[in-house]
Amino acid sequence: MKYLFGPVPSRRLGLSLGVDILPAKTCNMNCIYCEIGPGKKTYSQAPSSPEPREILNEIREFSASSKRRFDCLTFTASGEPTLHKDLALLIREGKRITGKAVTVLTNSSTVSRKDIRETLCLADIVLPSLDAATPETFRKINRPHPDIKITSIIEGLSRLRKEMSGQMWLEILFVSGINDTEDELLALKEATRIIDPHRIQLNTVARPPAEKWAKPVSKRRIEEIRSFLGEKAEIVIDFHAQMDNGCQLILESEILDTLRRRPLTFQDLSGLFGRYEHTKKVLQSLLKEGDIEERRVQGRIFYAAPNPSSSHY
Repeated sequence: MKYLFGPVPSRRLGLSLGVDILPAKTCNMNCIYCEIGPGKKTYSQAPSSPEPREILNEIREFSASSKRRFDCLTFTASGEPTLHKDLALLIREGKRITGKAVTVLTNSSTVSRKDIRETLCLADIVLPSLDAATPETFRKINRPHPDIKITSIIEGLSRLRKEMSGQMWLEILFVSGINDTEDELLALKEATRIIDPHRIQLNTVARPPAEKWAKPVSKRRIEEIRSFLGEKAEIVIDFHAQMDNGCQLILESEILDTLRRRPLTFQDLSGLFGRYEHTKKVLQSLLKEGDIEERRVQGRIFYAAPNPSSSHY
């Protein structure tokens, strides 16, 4: 299959049959956490789009021949799916062919356009992203095309929420030290009040990001954020599953969060994180990157976060 992937289990969507409808990095943003890697440029529109008939033929073929169950059809892209000029047709026909609920993932960059909102209203569930609510942080974390403004995104999402009959599940992905500050959280809370999504889903970096300095927030911090954002907010990343699967980034965030509070020895850290075999490897990586430092006190080696003045941010 050229365009279909899965079905993949999703905590949010059940078994999701994904449809990747654009060439890699066809996007109007260049997010620092993107798992696809950094883009060479941002696009205001897709330079090319696969023909709808090719995509729909794959959906038709899968639905007719596969015995693999799936719960929903999810339109996404290795970039931004709303840049595909025939997304409305794909949603309508995908729903007709499969008889399943249709979900669209979007970075929200185009929702200021009425035609895009009309297209998204065809979906059963829209999962838009909003990683920042202030212009400075928006530019820092999402690195958008110059034509895209965060004020237009928030206004567009608010309009979409009023116009759609389906569900809006707003995702916020947090990067440590970037969009988890007090000022940004206050702005995000006000933005979510204006948008009024059905759910607010909180996530963090869980795969190797485009920029290696884009670090996840800790479980403790994201729980604090969930409480601050209110009853609609829910954490969608499974920290324990990610660490059990060897996700170094999550373990890094937990260790960093601990060492920011107090210096600890390797024995101390082993007691806290001993169930993860690569704790030593993570410490070595953090030392190499300058995220932590060694301090020798009375013959014992302690690990600690450096002073704020030497931080990456």
